[in-house]
Amino acid sequence: MSAPERLQVEESLRRIDERLAALGHIADPGAREAARELVEAVLDLHGLALARVMALAAADSPGLLDRFAQDEQIKAVLLLYGLHPQDPAARIEATLAALRPRFAALGAEVELVRVTATAASVRVTGCGDQEDLRREVEEAIANAAPDLDEMAIHWAEPREAAPAPALAG
Repeated sequence: MSAPERLQVEESLRRIDERLAALGHIADPGAREAARELVEAVLDLHGLALARVMALAAADSPGLLDRFAQDEQIKAVLLLYGLHPQDPAARIEATLAALRPRFAALGAEVELVRVTATAASVRVTGCGDQEDLRREVEEAIANAAPDLDEMAIHWAEPREAAPAPALAG
């Protein structure tokens, strides 16, 4: 996504947040509830339509789903509606695969340990607890799976190599 597109998405999200917050300030409880129900109904309609689009795309052009999954704007909406074609584990694993060459150059390994419906656990081995790397992993996971509530990053010392077998002589 280009910088102008990213700014446009961020501005749209900001405006939505402001409008939703303003709904809470409507003095008339009936009007406030009607406005909330309207927003909910519009979101439900959009979600149903988007689910249909995804089903048609999957049937007619499976490769299109991958393109949808990679587009930042589309990805954000698919995640909002729980329609992203890849599960969080696949998204995180792809992200970690992209980080591995850089980490390997630093003498470190990064691996996905576990993913549940709400959380992910990652292990980094071999480089100590370096704040920059921690931030990089956290940011990468948050971008890959913003639908998760929690992430845990565990730092471990390098694994000891197994001793070479003794030679009979």
